Amino acid sequence: MSMITRDLASLPKRDVYRVLSSLVIPRPIAWITTLNEGGAVNLAPFSSFMGIFGPPMLAVTLGRRRDGSLKDTHRNLRERREAVVHLADLPLLEALHASADEVAPEVSEVERLGLPTEPSLRVGPPRLKDAPVALECRLNQELELGPASTLVLLDVLVSHAAERIWSAEADCADASLWTPLSRLASVVGPNYGALGQTFRLGASELP
Repeated sequence: MSMITRDLASLPKRDVYRVLSSLVIPRPIAWITTLNEGGAVNLAPFSSFMGIFGPPMLAVTLGRRRDGSLKDTHRNLRERREAVVHLADLPLLEALHASADEVAPEVSEVERLGLPTEPSLRVGPPRLKDAPVALECRLNQELELGPASTLVLLDVLVSHAAERIWSAEADCADASLWTPLSRLASVVGPNYGALGQTFRLGASELP
């Protein structure tokens, strides 16, 4: 088949992001609550994260503002070392998208959007009551990837999953029972996707 090839090492940073983010899809969205120094709940979405399944951990890349300062989530996480990472499904798409709006640090996106919360078990930041998945986390370490981004590793302490997405037989979540959101390429967007058709094949050796 014919292929379109780009040498990413020779492209400007903006073009690298545009190309690579259009190819690495779908990307699960980390919807993160933290607490600021005054105790207000900050909520923000991040368009990519991954699970690490040796010790239970999450890896999230946090960018910086144009002036190089930390975004609210990163500053709160560095100060308090706690967060709750949620996965949203299709009914929460509008709220997730709206939570990305830039607001003053003292403004709580949770209050602004009228999203109900529940206390967490092991960390200070509350979890979103309507999110089907919530993972209580504590900061493990930060790895600087350059002047504009930091890879954050989070230890997962407690998991919460809505009963409606849980398989009692397998004692884990069943992907066929919900529509988790993901980010897609932003040619004109941002664009989102939701898990639709799923397939079951025979056992494999994939981890």
